[in-house]
Amino acid sequence: MSVIGRIHSFESCGTVDGPGIRFITFFQGCLMRCLYCHNRDTWDTHGGKEVTVEDLMKEVVTYRHFMNASGGGVTASGGEAILQAEFVRDWFRACKKEGIHTCLDTNGFVRRYDPVIDELLEVTDLVMLDLKQMNDEIHQNLVGVSNHRHAGVRQISGEQKCEGVDPLRCCPRLV
Repeated sequence: MSVIGRIHSFESCGTVDGPGIRFITFFQGCLMRCLYCHNRDTWDTHGGKEVTVEDLMKEVVTYRHFMNASGGGVTASGGEAILQAEFVRDWFRACKKEGIHTCLDTNGFVRRYDPVIDELLEVTDLVMLDLKQMNDEIHQNLVGVSNHRHAGVRQISGEQKCEGVDPLRCCPRLV
C-alpha cells in the first residue's frame, strides 16, 4: 500500500529553493507558529490534498527537461516536510530512480527522534536547514516553541552524506 502525503501546493519552476530550476512541493503541516511565516495556510496538518508518490511523480517528470538543463531538481518544503518523512523519503527514492536531484528545506523541528528521518537523509542530496534563533527565549517568542526540541537538527547536521547544508537563513531584524 502506498504512503499518502498531504500536499498544500507545488511550484513547477522555482529558482530560489535550491540550485537550478526546481519542482517545489509545499507539504501540509508545521508545528511552529513563526510570527513572520509566509506559508501560514500550510500549518494545519489535516489540510491540503492527499496524494501518492505515483501521483506526484507524474507531475514531476513533466518538468524533467527544465530541471536537467539547469542543474535543478525537486525540493520538499512546507509547512514542514519532515513531519511527513516517510512520504518524502519514498518520493525522494522515486526521484533518485529517475536521476533527479533532491533537496530538503527544513526547520529541523521534530517532536521526537524518528529513524525514518535518517532514511530520508540517505536519499537527500542537499539540505537547506532554516534555524530560526539560537537564543531559546527569543526563539519561543518568534516561533512559539523551544529550540531545545530540535532533535532533527542534530540528525540533519550530523554524519549524513548530503552534498551540503546551505548557509543558515536569518531575518536580521528578528535575530
